[in-house]
Amino acid sequence: MSKLLLNPGPTNTRLSTKIAQWLGSDVCHRTDEFYDIMRDTKRLLLDMVSFKAKNTFHVALFGGSGTAAMEAMISSLIPCHEPIVVINAGKYGLRAMKMMNIYGIPFREVISSNIDDLKPISHARSVYFVENETSTGEKYDLERMKRLYPNAKFFIDATSAFGASDYRKHLDCIGALSFCSNKCLQSTPGVSIVVFRKDIDIVPKTCYMDLEAYVSNEMPFTMPVQSISALRHTLSNVYSNQKLFDSRRNRLISDLSKFGIVCLNKNPCNAIIGFRHPTKNYDQLRESLLKNKIVIYSGIDGIENSFRISTISVDFDKKYSKLLKAIKNTI
Repeated sequence: MSKLLLNPGPTNTRLSTKIAQWLGSDVCHRTDEFYDIMRDTKRLLLDMVSFKAKNTFHVALFGGSGTAAMEAMISSLIPCHEPIVVINAGKYGLRAMKMMNIYGIPFREVISSNIDDLKPISHARSVYFVENETSTGEKYDLERMKRLYPNAKFFIDATSAFGASDYRKHLDCIGALSFCSNKCLQSTPGVSIVVFRKDIDIVPKTCYMDLEAYVSNEMPFTMPVQSISALRHTLSNVYSNQKLFDSRRNRLISDLSKFGIVCLNKNPCNAIIGFRHPTKNYDQLRESLLKNKIVIYSGIDGIENSFRISTISVDFDKKYSKLLKAIKNTI
């Protein structure tokens, strides 16, 4: 029996996705057959943003992780002529600032523990933030961010959000989204993805992660053929479903509270949530749940007995009762 993976990706995938990845191994990346797979994958991704997105957005695919997509977005799209506001809400905000320092991109850091403590900046023209800060479980909701920064274009690390968020009403303020194949899209690892506005100037600072190369030449480098084949198949069978992930989050928080397990987030994201166990630390809880073939994620820095649970597994609903029973037995 396979484990129930409640880490924020890579996570459990459908059998049909695994088969699609295996079948994709016999395709050359520089053939019409694979070009068709690439174009279909891009179309499906843009459809997940909005059916209107194809007229105003590019999508770039290349081999890599969520961090690679994030670095491609930062190094290719964020301008150097004026500071960008960066919301530092955890490890991934820190990672973004590290990249900006490396590339000489000026920024203004805004330290935040949750979206409630942010102050409006009406004159900000560009803002970088992590939509679902995986390291804490806090959600930075785009609708609320628009009210705080009404004149800004947003560069969004959507690694743990794309597939669980609805962007249809926000196309006007999105500059770019970076994410990958193995989080809420529920596919296999290996594909970095950046969706970005066509009217944004690309100023590349790297070779491999130059987004201009992926716009002007769909195949500048060798592509992860198998992973893109799996992603295309997965996208044909899933759709962005914020209501589903919201429902999973709400149910999980409510049910665990009955065992005295507290949600640590003021604004919990719907893909990964931080909790505190009343008696066990993370290592003890992890070992206990592993006996039931359930994998949870490490805690939030500085908070005793904390742990995180992700809702993105394709097996989440099917094995939810097993999860509750196993956690109840740890109390």
